[in-house]
Amino acid sequence: MDARRTHMHRNPLNTILLILSLTLSLGAMAGCTPTDTVDIEDIHYDIESNYLPRVNFGQKYEPKGNYILHGAGQAANGVTISFDNYVQGLGDLSLMPAISMGYVAPHHNFIDWTAYMKQGLERYPDEYVMLQVGVHFNRDEDPDNVYYEQIADGEMDTLVKALILNLKSFDRPVYVRPGFEFNGEWNGYTDASIYKRAFIRFCELVEEAEAKNIAILWCYNPDASEKNYLKYYPGDEYVDWWAIDIFRIGSIESENTLSFLEDAEAHHKPVMITEATPYTFDVGAEEGWDEWFVPYFDFIRNHPVIKATCYINWKWTDYPQWSNWGDARLEESTTVLAHYIEELSDPIYLHAGSKDVLTPLLYRYEDLDTED
Repeated sequence: MDARRTHMHRNPLNTILLILSLTLSLGAMAGCTPTDTVDIEDIHYDIESNYLPRVNFGQKYEPKGNYILHGAGQAANGVTISFDNYVQGLGDLSLMPAISMGYVAPHHNFIDWTAYMKQGLERYPDEYVMLQVGVHFNRDEDPDNVYYEQIADGEMDTLVKALILNLKSFDRPVYVRPGFEFNGEWNGYTDASIYKRAFIRFCELVEEAEAKNIAILWCYNPDASEKNYLKYYPGDEYVDWWAIDIFRIGSIESENTLSFLEDAEAHHKPVMITEATPYTFDVGAEEGWDEWFVPYFDFIRNHPVIKATCYINWKWTDYPQWSNWGDARLEESTTVLAHYIEELSDPIYLHAGSKDVLTPLLYRYEDLDTED
């Protein structure tokens, strides 16, 4: 039976957590455009899962009810071989990721990038795959070549708005991380006040462009030396989701990671793990399942505020700057892949499907669909 249609007897824990999620949702909804409070729907809270039931806040393109969006990638040029290999490795289109990851910047040739992304999506005409896009505020993670102040001051409005219009041209939700990993020393966003102004300006341009398919994510990296994430926070009114990137084992349950999740819930924001990879492990050598994947999935299982996860299926050692990061390609290991598929088969995970099946499970999709 399709897990999305399964409905069983409610247990008391689910009921209690559903009431909690209703209470938490009474705050104002966020994003780059004003919204009204929405009713939290009781959708599939009775699925048989060993994960703690998810909380709901009704944020833009947050999955309704008891679901975690499944995503994967990555590639600088869009939906490419890493995503395709991941899908083929899973071997079952019913487990196909609902989200594909990519990266772009105002200084890039984003017109060609957009065309390449769309070409990649066309390979899956029967599956509704959404996008998760990191937008650089610098020249590709060069801390000495940042332009977030120019964005903040409006000097790059023409380029930024053109990029946003390209993102608007996708006929599906796009989860966008403006100036992602804001606290990372590798990005060079050393002035939190400038970063916040740049983030807000980006949101204002999203609103001006009427890009209703864009949801805004505020992305933190717990591995960076700067741990005070809240000083970079632009405000609830500009953010739909909080996001976090998980690489090192020590960051999975670190104090600052747990504080980030607690604060996200306090601000009524779902959390997306926008980048995840088993740092230093060679999956092809059958490494990492017990050491990294088990703690990682336990982390997701035990934190109901996490509503999406995106895995980087990449051979990091092909790139000099990441030569010690290992090989994260799941298709290179039958053992790790089998365990991974078993984990993703839990009905709490929401995979790609037909548009008619997937989109009713997303909050505020109707805001986009009215223009179809």
